[in-house]
Amino acid sequence: MMIQLEMEFAQQLDTERLAKAVHLTLDAEPVLGCRFVLRWWRPYWERLDESEREAFLLARDEGEYEAFKASSIDVYSGPQVKACLWHSPAGDRLLIKVAHEAADAGGVKEIAAIISSIYSLLADEPNYRPSPNLKGSRSIWQVIRRVPWYAYPRIYINFLQKYWSLMISPTTHLLPIEDGPRVPLSFVYRHLSVDSVGRLAEYGRRRDATLNDLVIAAIFRALAAVGNWDGQERLRLGITADLRRYLPGGWGEGICNLSATESICLDNGLGEDFNSTLARISTITKHRKASWIGLNDYVGLVPFHSALPYALLKILLRKVMQLGLEKQNTPNELTNMGLISTESVTFKATPVNAYLLPPPLYPPMFLAGLSGYAETLTLSASVYPSQKDITERFFDAVLAELPV
Repeated sequence: MMIQLEMEFAQQLDTERLAKAVHLTLDAEPVLGCRFVLRWWRPYWERLDESEREAFLLARDEGEYEAFKASSIDVYSGPQVKACLWHSPAGDRLLIKVAHEAADAGGVKEIAAIISSIYSLLADEPNYRPSPNLKGSRSIWQVIRRVPWYAYPRIYINFLQKYWSLMISPTTHLLPIEDGPRVPLSFVYRHLSVDSVGRLAEYGRRRDATLNDLVIAAIFRALAAVGNWDGQERLRLGITADLRRYLPGGWGEGICNLSATESICLDNGLGEDFNSTLARISTITKHRKASWIGLNDYVGLVPFHSALPYALLKILLRKVMQLGLEKQNTPNELTNMGLISTESVTFKATPVNAYLLPPPLYPPMFLAGLSGYAETLTLSASVYPSQKDITERFFDAVLAELPV
C-alpha cells in the first residue's frame, strides 16, 4: 500500500540539494526514517542506521523513472518515503512515494511541503538542519479529544446504522474485474483543465453541490453503465474522509494516518439523469458532513480493536475482508485526496502540474483517486493488468457524465 505524489516542472531542480532535502526530511519527521517491526502483540517503529536511509534516486531515463513509480515500498526495511527525480527533455519530473502504514494522502502532502521547505532553505543556508518532531502525536486521539461529549451518542448511532446496512444489504454492484497477474503495475489518469473545472464549479454552485458531489454522481452513473447494472444490485461507493478537518490549521501534529472510510448508498435508485443523481448525492454528503463524518469507526470499532493483539487483529480483519468479497459486498471506492496547495510543492519553482496516485487494490477491488492542483482536477488509479482496460473505459465514462 503506497501513495504517490507526482509533480511536473518546466525548470530543472538542483539534484544534490533535493537529495539532501529528502534525507533531512527523515530527521524532521523521524517515523519516515524507520522500519516497521512486526510483533504479535504490539508492532513498533525502529530507527534506521544512517547507512540504511537511502531515499533518493536520480533516474537516468524515462524507463528507470517509470520502474521506480511502479515499484513497491517496503515498510519492513524502510525508509517510509522515497523520491525519484528525472530530468526529462520536457522538464523535470519529481515523484514522492510514501508507505501507507506511515501516512495517508494528507500526510503525503505534508511530507511534500516539508521536503519543499527544506529544499528552499538549503539554497540560502547550506548547513540547515531541521529540528526533529519528537513530540507530535501520530494518534487518532489528537482528533477524538476535540470531539465534545454530547456528540458520542450521535456518532455511535451513525456507526450502528452503517454496519446494519452492510449486514442486511444485497450484493453490491461492482466493475467486472477478473483476477490476474500482479505485474506490471500501471497508472491511468484523466486531467481536467482549468476551464473544465471552472464550468463544473459553476454548475455545482447553481445546484448547491460541490465538485466532489459532481464527481461522485458521475462515478455512480459510470459504474452502472460500464458494469452493465441490472437495476437490482445495490449501488454503493466507498469514500474517504480526511479527519484533519477537525484539527486547527488542518495539519496533524506528526506525519500519520488521519483518514477514515465512509459509504454512500443509492440502493437501486440511480435516478433518471445526471441531475437527479447529483441531487441525491448532495443530500447524502451534506447530511454526513453535518453529523461528524469519518468518526464512526473510531468510536464504534477502534476501542475494541485497540484491546486485541496485533496478530489476532490481522486475522480477524482478513476474515472480514474475505467474507465481504465472497458476498460481493465490498464496494468500489473513491478517495478524494484533496487539494495540493501550490505553496506546499514550490521547490524554488512552481510545478506545471501535480497530482496524487492512490494505492493499488488487487481485483476484484478497485480504487480511484481524485486530487486538485492550481484549479485543475486529476482522476487517477494505480492498476494491475486485468484492471487496465476497464479502468480506461470507466474513466472515459466518468468524464462523459460530467457536465463539462
